[in-house]
Amino acid sequence: MAGFRFVAEVRVDDIAAGHFLPGYAGACARPHGHNWSFRASVGADALHEDMVADFIALKAVFKELDHAMLNDIPELTRGGRRPTTERLAEWLAGRLQAELDRQPNRPRLISLTVRETSRNRVTYTPAPTAAPAASAASAATDGEGHA
Repeated sequence: MAGFRFVAEVRVDDIAAGHFLPGYAGACARPHGHNWSFRASVGADALHEDMVADFIALKAVFKELDHAMLNDIPELTRGGRRPTTERLAEWLAGRLQAELDRQPNRPRLISLTVRETSRNRVTYTPAPTAAPAASAASAATDGEGHA
């Protein structure tokens, strides 16, 4: 991405977590699970301790989800929201940026891709100066439904 001298990518695969989509007209309304994968791109103009970001700290954010039921995470279901891949990406982006904000070189999350299945994923791109809730998400599916 233009504007950053350094761009790093961290990837975590095979995080097993379940969810269901209340009120959805289809199979995803029933509890089911996925082996999720996550890919975050992070940019910075300066390095801290010769790194763009602490990959171990960023990976820990994803690993907290291992064997979780996403419907049990209040931030994902508050206000009647459903724990969709889009909402998961949005929420995780905020958690990642909060972790990045602890680093003195102030790296920024460029994008986060959450892969639900081998064919379905969402990429979340935070607005340059807005909080993650004000950003946009783009979905990629294969036409077979959401999950």
